[in-house]
Amino acid sequence: MLARKSKRAILALSGLLLVVVVLLSVVGRYFEVVEQRRRLEDEKASLKQREQFYFTVEPRTVERERRYTASVDPWLVSSIPAELAGRVSEVKVEPGSRVKAGDALVLLDQEIAESEYRRATARLQELERLLAEAEVLGKSSVVSRTQVEAVRAEVRVAGAEADAARARLERHVIRAPFDGSVVERLVQVGEAVNVNQPVVRMVDVSRLRVVFYVNERDVASFPEGKAIQLRLPAAPGKVFEAPVRHVAPASDENTRLFQIEAELPNADLTLPGGLTGEATAVVGLYDRQLFVPTACVRLEGSGAYVLRVGAGESGPESVRIRVGEELDGFYPVLEGLSAGDRILVR
Repeated sequence: MLARKSKRAILALSGLLLVVVVLLSVVGRYFEVVEQRRRLEDEKASLKQREQFYFTVEPRTVERERRYTASVDPWLVSSIPAELAGRVSEVKVEPGSRVKAGDALVLLDQEIAESEYRRATARLQELERLLAEAEVLGKSSVVSRTQVEAVRAEVRVAGAEADAARARLERHVIRAPFDGSVVERLVQVGEAVNVNQPVVRMVDVSRLRVVFYVNERDVASFPEGKAIQLRLPAAPGKVFEAPVRHVAPASDENTRLFQIEAELPNADLTLPGGLTGEATAVVGLYDRQLFVPTACVRLEGSGAYVLRVGAGESGPESVRIRVGEELDGFYPVLEGLSAGDRILVR
């Protein structure tokens, strides 16, 4: 009797376990179907949004700009030398002095030069007096024409000597060769100087010389008069315009770059010389040019490739193209694509 009850209990438990297994299977299948439906919906949504992963090639008009590191220096810089040896008797300028062309900067002792000039002038005056008398006597035939011409020749020689003495005297005054500012005084009163020894250093900053270097591909983009934009750390927030004044006729033998010089007006002297800046210039124009994002292009060796998407069900095809220099995240397409082509963004 007990055995029968045990058998019944075992059978009931087995039935219960079978029901539980079936229920678990049904529940698992249900969740699997739900997950499949979710994935299907995600794929459909992905297909709907797939257009954003394509790029349609269209022509654009774009200016190509270049930026160059530039030096901004005084238009003129000169160490003014003494033209003859002598002792400094007076220094008329100090660092920072503004001077005009012809203003006296430094005086050298003039005593000997003044004496020579007075002697040469006196001799000239005496010979001129003798010439006047000889001409009068020559008219009355008291002296010959030859004698008169001899005196006239002596007057010419004496005149040249007086001019030379005056020039030597004037060279004792060292003058400014141009309008500008004194940067440095190099001598003191009482100091002896030699010929060609610098006595004052001057600059002209009423204009500034902007110098930068370009490669051979861009040099033709800088004709004389072309305006470049200049930004200076010394003047934050300001953009200056400087026209090109000179282009080197040959490149530097070491760097193979061409020197460009531009002129920056500075009549109010607000900018000092010796600055650095960034010069910006348009060096090319792409007119109605096809462009593709760099993210669409695969570079392999010397070739460039994109995946072009056709109109049918076929997958994207790899197309070789020829591109130009990258410009703000885009390549100009020189060959291989047409307007309206769709390419895959990688």
